Amino acid sequence: MKSDSIQITSVPKKKKDKKKKKKDKKKDRKKKKKKKKKDRKKEKPEHKEQHWNAEDFKNDKIGVPRLIAQDGNGVCEKTILKFGTGRKPEKGQEVALHCVGTMMKSRKKFWNTREKKGEGHKVKPYKFRVGTGKVIKGWDAGVQAMRLGETAKIVVTGTYAYGLKGNPKWGIPPNCDLEFEMELLHIGDEIILPDKYELMKQKVANKHTFLERDNTGFMLQFRSAPF
Repeated sequence: MKSDSIQITSVPKKKKDKKKKKKDKKKDRKKKKKKKKKDRKKEKPEHKEQHWNAEDFKNDKIGVPRLIAQDGNGVCEKTILKFGTGRKPEKGQEVALHCVGTMMKSRKKFWNTREKKGEGHKVKPYKFRVGTGKVIKGWDAGVQAMRLGETAKIVVTGTYAYGLKGNPKWGIPPNCDLEFEMELLHIGDEIILPDKYELMKQKVANKHTFLERDNTGFMLQFRSAPF
């Protein structure tokens, strides 16, 4: 009887080492992803557990204009139309709101998020990340002063609006004072702030120099809006 000979070919050590390295890399990647998820969960603030008292609402009065921010060339003012009982947005959080924009002098409406623009158009709230320079200066200041569920009238002038450049796309002339009626619908929990590179890009994109409205020769900085 002839016995069948079985040949056993040995796998070279180099191939085995490569396979082990690949497996180790995959394991390391999985571990890093798990750690990142855990860290994100820890960083998320637990806003549901916050409790409000009377002192938090002492400056909130319906129908009374309140100065939110100002500089030498503009102001941001807020008047509460309906109380909000929730928290205020923090810098870097995404907010969703409905808004009606009006030019104060002509009383012409130039923007309405609730308005349907034709058949099939879905009405959606406007979303942006507050306090990161993505919108005009008055929006960043005004929205950060609002509470969740609040409806307010935000008035912006000068550098808190569109300054001497205006906004031709929306038919807003230079030095136009604007009024926005806003309803704050949602505040996201995640905080994302721009890094140094993004901040530099924003400064280059949004910076314009022009003369002051009273022709005194001072140069101002203007921040444009995304819409």
